[in-house]
Amino acid sequence: MIEINLLPEELKPAVKTGLAKFSAAGPAVLIYLVPVILGALAFLHLSLAGLAIVKNSQYGILNNRWRALEPQRKALEEFNQEYAIFSEDASAMQRIVQQKIDWARKLDSLSSALPPGVWFIYLGITAKELNLRGQAISLQKEEMNLINKFIDNLKDDADFFKDFSSLSLSSVQKKAVGGYDIAEFALVGVLKTK
Repeated sequence: MIEINLLPEELKPAVKTGLAKFSAAGPAVLIYLVPVILGALAFLHLSLAGLAIVKNSQYGILNNRWRALEPQRKALEEFNQEYAIFSEDASAMQRIVQQKIDWARKLDSLSSALPPGVWFIYLGITAKELNLRGQAISLQKEEMNLINKFIDNLKDDADFFKDFSSLSLSSVQKKAVGGYDIAEFALVGVLKTK
């Protein structure tokens, strides 16, 4: 059935919306609702404050543990640094081994190529080069000729020189020891990369 209300607008009953219903309930609802909202806000505030206190105490405990572990952390860092150095040496030795250079034969060739009056004071091998320091003495003052003869002997030895891309004299220093002139030299042999 269709109803038609022909009353003027001012006489028609007002349709109540949600807000109108709430305001119609009056201040009684507000009296109960405001304390509940304030209580919820106070509870939330106290909960967050308690959580902040707990987290702050946990941070203090963890910070104290961190300080207590500081000596162990420093020892671990030192160990890691030493390990890195040793692992570099080990990897260099591994590369040398992988190159399959017969170092025993090379050392024998070094010994065989030595002319009288020349000797070694240092021999070092890395993955990239051979470092050799030696000294030469000659009563005829021919130390440089002895050093050059030694280098030429090494270069002429095809079995020795095959693994090197270059073999060069890097420095020579003359010294006087006990009235004799001694030439101290450094020789660098660069290994071929494979």
